[in-house]
Amino acid sequence: MNSPELLMPAGSLQKLKFAYAFGADAAYVGVPLFSLRARENEFSFEKLKEATELARSMNKKLYVTANIFARNRKINSFESQIDDWATLKPDALIMSDPGLISMVKKRHPEIPIHLSVQANCMNWQAVKFWHEQVGVERVILSRELQVNEIKEIKDRVPTVELEAFVHGAICIAYSGRCLMSSYFSYRDANQGVCDNSCREKFHIYETSPLQDKEYYVEDLRNKGQFYQIDEDEHGTYIMNAKDLRLIDHLKEIADAGVCSFKVEGRTKSEYYVSMVARSYRQAIDDVMAGKNFDPKLIEELDKVANRGYHTGFMVNTPKEEGQNYDTSVPRFYTQKFGGFFIEQTGEIPAPAGYKTLEVRNKLKLGDKGEIITPDYRSIPFEITDIINQKMEKVESAHGGAGACFVRCDELNIPNMSLLSVHA
Repeated sequence: MNSPELLMPAGSLQKLKFAYAFGADAAYVGVPLFSLRARENEFSFEKLKEATELARSMNKKLYVTANIFARNRKINSFESQIDDWATLKPDALIMSDPGLISMVKKRHPEIPIHLSVQANCMNWQAVKFWHEQVGVERVILSRELQVNEIKEIKDRVPTVELEAFVHGAICIAYSGRCLMSSYFSYRDANQGVCDNSCREKFHIYETSPLQDKEYYVEDLRNKGQFYQIDEDEHGTYIMNAKDLRLIDHLKEIADAGVCSFKVEGRTKSEYYVSMVARSYRQAIDDVMAGKNFDPKLIEELDKVANRGYHTGFMVNTPKEEGQNYDTSVPRFYTQKFGGFFIEQTGEIPAPAGYKTLEVRNKLKLGDKGEIITPDYRSIPFEITDIINQKMEKVESAHGGAGACFVRCDELNIPNMSLLSVHA
């Protein structure tokens, strides 16, 4: 078996660099107006060109996401940009709209097409259609599929490449086909502007908000089965799905025929991209070497902000434990992202014994954590000195204020190393 591809998200050029540095074989980026992360997207044509050149220089792959279901008004603008994208020779376009796919196949048949999860491809007949009739090389499978269903798809359509999500936020609707955002905020999720309504808290009243009562939901298909709705003064997250984590099931997913393990999170931080890439890189390498799964990787993923983890539909049908109802702690993590080390900032070099740190979250003297390097080292670390850009010693540094200098003494810390501190 060939080693499965580790495919990481990249919401910016900076995040792309971290994804590659920490073990990704490939990354996916979105183009403005045509991908499902329209509000946070810096990949203009020039940035996309730079990203492509970076991928080529590192012998990595870059996939360009253009997976909206387009309205009429976007057809002309899409057509005008296809030729520009083609000059960059992307490793693939990730798409879902049949009309847009046909335009690409007609104008630039040399560009591979990967069918987006948005297309809800859930059975072998659909996979066969997209692969044999349309010419799609890879299908990104719906998150609702189980591993035995994936195996049957591969058995029946052996020449198709199959990609599956193994980590990240999971939508309560069928692979993103949700109308809640459009209903509540007039933001169309299928145009890339979902407001994540399902992640918000809701108050549910029976007859009066002033009465002290317990509330339940009854599944009318199975009368007598009640699910309690837990609510406190902050509200309740009744549709807030836990995050997907399949790191301890990669072998069985690969054995089913999946060639690419995909991670969600183009809007997540450099810390998220790096930590998840590093963990899954080790897990994949261990699978290929015939080693047992290392449970310490679970602890590594617990360091990153999450909504709690579950295995989605891949292994077992999710039940009530697949939802995060905890309104007091909607996010879970054991460490927070302090920042990352860079060469220097502006014209001010770091003083002897210090390194330049681009700060992302508040840091203060005495904070303890670890430095995580691209060469897979984890170095215990305590902040003992902070110097600001005015060369003044300070007690804390804040995200958004730029870079500072932290004492590192003789530690060998390469650039792009991350600093995390205990939460």
